[in-house]
Amino acid sequence: MDGGERAELRGKVLDGRYACKDVLGIGGTAVVFEATRLEDGRDVVVKTLRPSFVDSPDLGRRLLREGEVARSVVHPGIVPVLAEGRLFDGSPYLVLERIRGECLARLLRRVGTLEPAQIGAIVMRVCSILHAAHARGYVHRDVKPEHVVMEREVDGSLRVWLLDFGVCASDRAPADERQREIGRVFGTPSYVSPEQASGDPDVDARADVFGLGVVVFEALTGRLPFTGSNVSNLLRRIIREDAPRAGLVRTDLEFLWDDCVARMLARLPEERFPSARAVARGLAPLLGDRRAAEESLLEVLESRTRAFPALVSARAPGRVVAA
Repeated sequence: MDGGERAELRGKVLDGRYACKDVLGIGGTAVVFEATRLEDGRDVVVKTLRPSFVDSPDLGRRLLREGEVARSVVHPGIVPVLAEGRLFDGSPYLVLERIRGECLARLLRRVGTLEPAQIGAIVMRVCSILHAAHARGYVHRDVKPEHVVMEREVDGSLRVWLLDFGVCASDRAPADERQREIGRVFGTPSYVSPEQASGDPDVDARADVFGLGVVVFEALTGRLPFTGSNVSNLLRRIIREDAPRAGLVRTDLEFLWDDCVARMLARLPEERFPSARAVARGLAPLLGDRRAAEESLLEVLESRTRAFPALVSARAPGRVVAA
């Protein structure tokens, strides 16, 4: 990958502890490097702001908030942040644990769609992560397939991570920050809730329920519920239109599954599941044998012909933080 931005960090040792190597990802506002912790040779990643954003206090604060989330939310599905520091230009960086697995976006590109029980197994895990984050006052605001990573643990069980809390809302955010967010859209347009699309900064867990509903719709049908000729058109549709029924696209989908997805995608927040835990409760009776569903998913994951390393993402292309 092109390492033109932040190329000066390649080969550098940060704080005498972390040796930066090649660029793993460049997103909207961040650059991510693979790195080694010198004291024990552990593989890690270093996440920095892109040079054009180093003077933005809000973006610097958001990068550090990822570390705050990792310290505050105790859950195995959140990637640990091992350290944080400052670069020569004063901008912050994070050191995160290097994880390996396959993201849901890449899996869907390989297989097209998943069976209901397979996506249900993923959603149950993501709901657990979201519930833990919501309980600590954070709303992810960018739930999408690129941020869901899966692999088989050494004990044979399924492991799921939810990456990148870089645009999360926090109930402890400064009042001036929340004021500046009014009218701005945070998240990836195709996955934002109507209230996010409207530029409302005071979103709650139901915004993540909607984003997760988009992920489920896509995994079941192979398409997104909303599309548009441009971002503005797409956001208007999300605000004004009801989502299509997944069962009309995938005609073999059982009604109870169709109804569950529709409730996740309800345009009005009060008509959605009120929480990630409520989503999990609604899905549980539809999932049947959860262990069998997870094993079926793991077989699909392991059908890939080569290993795909998962990146602790920078701002993924397509994410919008727009006025």
